Formats: sequence, structure tokens, C-alpha cells
Amino acid sequence: MDLMDSDSVSAVVGAVCTLLGVVLGALGTLGAARVQLRGAIAQADAVLAQADTTYRAALDQAHAAQRAVHEQWRREIRRDAYAAFVAALDRLEELVSRPELLEDDSGGEPDSLTLATRAVRATHAVVELEGPESLALLAHTARERGLTACDHARRLAPRAGALRVLGAATDGGPAGGAEESSPAALARAAHRALTRLREAAFHLDAGRVDQAAFDAARQRAADSLDACGLLTPGQRRALLGDPSWEGALRAGSEHADALTRLTAARTDFVAAARALLDTAGAAPDAPAPPRHPRRP
Repeated sequence: MDLMDSDSVSAVVGAVCTLLGVVLGALGTLGAARVQLRGAIAQADAVLAQADTTYRAALDQAHAAQRAVHEQWRREIRRDAYAAFVAALDRLEELVSRPELLEDDSGGEPDSLTLATRAVRATHAVVELEGPESLALLAHTARERGLTACDHARRLAPRAGALRVLGAATDGGPAGGAEESSPAALARAAHRALTRLREAAFHLDAGRVDQAAFDAARQRAADSLDACGLLTPGQRRALLGDPSWEGALRAGSEHADALTRLTAARTDFVAAARALLDTAGAAPDAPAPPRHPRRP
């Protein structure tokens, strides 16, 4: 009986030890599996991080290329807008610098100066849209000075054109011995009458002659201009309306000052536009597109 009990105990102990061995082996296998799983997870995280870095780098490169193309396109658009505006200013300046050659704008069709001012306004509108604001302000100044010079040229044009016509007619004939009814002789007579009218206006202002003497000189000048038949009604009114030397000098001085201011404004605009177009990198008023957010 005691022997059987001892064998039973030994069998139980052996079974328990075997079971413990199995359990310990299973636990070891499970631990190793967990270690392998953590390694696999870490490796997968590393692969995902590398893929995310590669993706973001490619996306940033695509954004940079897109920005470069967009900036190049904007520079070309702005360059064309600036060039068109400068060309319109140059055409306007060319016309207003020779008021004696301007056409009479009293007809139904727009004259060359009207077309030039329209071109300046139209091209300025494009510059104002394209910007930047600093350059748009310079363009606005140039436009306003161009229109001011245009106004002065308009006021000066009838007088300047009339003197050009009379001068050309006078140069076209001999200095003496011409018939009194020839165009050259009539033009010289008109010149002399205008000179006497200016002298009468000067003496009237100085109190040396009375109004009647001035009116007589003015009538003789009007008759001489009508006799030569070379001037338009607007040119005739310009010569007879303010015959004084002071009026002519004042109009000429204001016109010259307006041209000088226009030239200075054009120079400032061109310098600023060239500096803007030559600047490398993104334009200061064009913010870069937002970066793609990092994926969780």
C-alpha cells in the first residue's frame, strides 16, 4: 500500500513537471513571438515613415515646380503689360511734344491724340490689375502726367499750328517782289499784322494806347488772317483771343514743364518695372501655396 502511494505520488509529480515544462515552453514561444511582432511593427513604422518622407519631398518638389512655372508666367504677363504701357506713354509723349502737328479734334472721328490717350488709359488698367501696388502707383502718376501734358498740348495746338502754317507759307515764297495776292505775301502780311497786334496789347497793358487803338489793330490782324485763308476757325481764335507775348510764353512754359514731368514719371516707372522683373524668386506680393499637411 505504501509502495503504491509512493508510485502514485511520483507519477503525479512527473505529470506536474511535464505540464510545467509545456507551460514554460509555451510562454517562451509567446514571448519570442511578441518580440518578433514588436520588431515587425517597428520595421513597418520605419517603412511608413520613409514612404511619408519620400511622398512629402515629391509633393514639395511638385509645388516648387508649379510655383516656378506660375511665377514665370506672371513675369511674362507683367512684362507685356509694362511694355505696352510704356509704348503707349511714348506715343503720347511723341504727340504732345509737337503740338503744332496735332490735328483739329472738332471733327466726328477721334484724332491721333485722342487715340493715344485711350491707349494710355487701357494699358494702365492692365498694369493696375497685374500690380504690384507699388508699380501701379507709379503707373498712375505717369498716366496723370501724360493726360496733363495732353491738356496743355491741346490748348497750345491751335496757336502753334497756326504759326507753323503761316511760317511754312512765308518760307514758300520769295522775300520781296512777290505779288500782294500771292500766298506768301498774304502770309507775311498776316505775320506783320499779328506782330502789331501783340505790340498793341503790350502798350495797352502799359497804358500807352487806348482800347480803340488795340481794337483797330485786332481788326487789321483779323482781316489779314481772313485774307490769307490758311487757318482754321480754331487757329484764328487762338491768335486773336490772347495776342499778348505773356500768354504765349506762359502756355509754352506750362507745356514744357508738363513734358518734363511726364518724362520723369516714365523714367521712374521703367526703372521700377525693370527692377521687379529682374528680381529672382517669388514676387513679394505672391504668397507661396501652403505645404501639404503631414499625414498621421
